[in-house]
Amino acid sequence: MRRTRGDTERDGNGPSMDRRRLLQTAGVGIGSLSLAGFGGEVATARADCADGPFERTYEGATVNLGQIRADRARGESPGSVAAASPGADATAADLRAAASEGRGRQPPRRAAQESNLDDPGPLTAETEYDGVNAAGTRGGVPSDSQVAAGDGKVVHALNRQVAIFDKQAGRRQHQFPLERLWEPVIPEPEGGFVYGAPFVFDPRARYDRGDDRFVLAATQYEPGLTTDGEVIDREALEEGEFDAERVSRPPRGWWLVAASATGNPNGEWHVYRVPPIRNEGLVDYPTLGLDRDGVYLAQNFFGEVFEVTTVALDKAALYTGKPATANHFTGLSDPDADGLTFTVQPALQPFSGGSGGTYYLVNADFPSPDASPGTLTLWELTDPVGDPALTCHTLAVDPYSYPPPARQKGGDDTDLVDTLGTRLMNADFDDGSLWTAHTVQYDWDGDGRAVAAVRWYEIDVASRSVVQSGVWGEPGASYYIPTIGADDGAAVIAHNASGPDTYVRSVVAGRTADHEPGRLEDALVVQEGASNYDFGEGFGTVENPLRWGDYNGVSVDPQSGRFWTVSQYSPDVEIPPEAEERDPYNTRIAEVSFEGDGSETDG
Repeated sequence: MRRTRGDTERDGNGPSMDRRRLLQTAGVGIGSLSLAGFGGEVATARADCADGPFERTYEGATVNLGQIRADRARGESPGSVAAASPGADATAADLRAAASEGRGRQPPRRAAQESNLDDPGPLTAETEYDGVNAAGTRGGVPSDSQVAAGDGKVVHALNRQVAIFDKQAGRRQHQFPLERLWEPVIPEPEGGFVYGAPFVFDPRARYDRGDDRFVLAATQYEPGLTTDGEVIDREALEEGEFDAERVSRPPRGWWLVAASATGNPNGEWHVYRVPPIRNEGLVDYPTLGLDRDGVYLAQNFFGEVFEVTTVALDKAALYTGKPATANHFTGLSDPDADGLTFTVQPALQPFSGGSGGTYYLVNADFPSPDASPGTLTLWELTDPVGDPALTCHTLAVDPYSYPPPARQKGGDDTDLVDTLGTRLMNADFDDGSLWTAHTVQYDWDGDGRAVAAVRWYEIDVASRSVVQSGVWGEPGASYYIPTIGADDGAAVIAHNASGPDTYVRSVVAGRTADHEPGRLEDALVVQEGASNYDFGEGFGTVENPLRWGDYNGVSVDPQSGRFWTVSQYSPDVEIPPEAEERDPYNTRIAEVSFEGDGSETDG
């Protein structure tokens, strides 16, 4: 929906009556839910699903990007910055092994849709160009690519760089190390930086269409030290190798958040560092959203116990560089869910919410090896800056199971690609609907040979119900790591696909507002893969698959309403296994729309 800045969304955050009637008439439902007329089972609010709020205030600093030189990268990289999974009874390896054997409850096959990548349709790539590729970073797997499109610029954030492009020409105007953006708010700890410089990773990027600002978030992790000077790194932390008596400096982590001072990302940014309430452990897989009055961060925190936490920050303060009020909630846990609360995604919701409305977050619960019956948790947060309150609501959905790793062309069972489990990749709010997606296990033929597939959802927030959903993929191939964007009832999903006959490629699929409920309308390959991806000995098995992506990016163009996407693909480069280097990834930025005539255009 095209809006001028300052416009608000409909009262009640509900969808337009035309779309509401369409979905009601279609009687779209998930599993046993009957959603015609929203007469089915409705979630009940629970307020006992988090601790807080805990109010804090954080000082910031202002950085001028024109004064950051691109050649001042320093420090080493730990190599892998891959997202972790909770160390519960069911580990990610257990779940992957179960999925690779085709075990797990499957959703009804009526909801599935085979891809139509070979059929021309209305979804068209209008402009496209490579973003920052592996050669332009300091290494680290995965890329964690994000894109944010403003009036004339595109910001591409990834591990561990930020680049700014002229949106249409694709000309790179600036690139700099990720940690340089937050340098003024990261003091050197006692004992020094373990990696020689602040280790900043897992970036997220958003463009605020309501206020014409770019917002970036990331995490800083600083390993601990023992009394003997040994490093307490992530693996040692997770395995509990060090007694408290031997710890002189515990490992710690912080959220980092930055907002551009204007709509020009090449100018000044206001930057902040936000610690979690309990900060001895690893801040991991940060998520980022915003509404009219707040900027929202969430994370998976691996400390003495695993927990999910979130914080609401005063957006007006962030956008002007003033001390920012923050309200923290800790220990997020939906007691009625069928699995562990994990990876809560705050919505991109620039035209509603805030002090006079409701803000939304959502997560897919971490399943057990035997598969969950299927639940999502919808979180509602009100009055983020004044007197915030957080409630949770359990939504029943079709069963989903942990997806198996993906096959790729030129490989076998020793170079499998990680599809990253059932965590949701993002959440996008559009006119009363919350859109989200994740990867699930799916057995297309019922023969026990399950693959990874994309499951997507549209949630009506007024009724707290899933009004449509679908499974997207194809037999014998894997579709994974989906990020969804929505505007005016249309939605696109940036994801990856590979299989025994397909190198890892970048794909976008989507639907227009009036298309058949529960179905995607068209798909296109943004960039074909060109080689087998492998980054070294000891990776690629079911137990330790090759890390890929962790997430992709989608951003709605504030002028045209088209969608900008970014994701990885495997380029025509293969490095011998005995070499110290590893196979690189490339990224592709594309502007896509449903305005085409079925023929693709080159950017």
